[in-house]
Amino acid sequence: RINKNNRLISSQLMGTRKRAWEKGDLSDKDIFEDDDSSSDDDKTKKPKFKLEPETVFFEGPPSITEVVIPFISILTVIGIVPFISAVSRQFWVKYKFTSRRVSIQSGFGGNTQTEIIYPDIDQIKYVYRAFGSAGDMVMFLKDGAKVELRHVPNFSEVYSFVLSKCDSDCQAKSMKLSLVANKA
Repeated sequence: RINKNNRLISSQLMGTRKRAWEKGDLSDKDIFEDDDSSSDDDKTKKPKFKLEPETVFFEGPPSITEVVIPFISILTVIGIVPFISAVSRQFWVKYKFTSRRVSIQSGFGGNTQTEIIYPDIDQIKYVYRAFGSAGDMVMFLKDGAKVELRHVPNFSEVYSFVLSKCDSDCQAKSMKLSLVANKA
């Protein structure tokens, strides 16, 4: 049966090719010419854009400093719950900052994935954590949504990278890094 279906599909495709050849929509130049060669019709064709490979700037869990204060608070019975939630975020939340997008893997067991492309970001605000080594970042998107990233490690470098990938309107609206963070 699979062969019959494959034969049927391939014969339909061959029929389409034959009709295109007879109509003149398909010529031997289309088949045998290299794409890099130039011709008179280049002015009417759309320019081809090649995407550069996506490079990863940072990939990893939230900063481990998120666990310090909840660990100390274990001495009280109430401190057990914040400690367990901080440790679970270490295992289930992963941030990935690339040349094209920000990706956040979260949820129970890390099953939820959120991806934001840089042109969608309207504004970014932040606050430092752990004496400037980590920070929280809130991205306001152009559709009105907010995305919060908590305890981002190497915060100054990551924030500068993200801001450099955003458009000029976003850079103008967003918070600038303070001098204290740049010295650290």
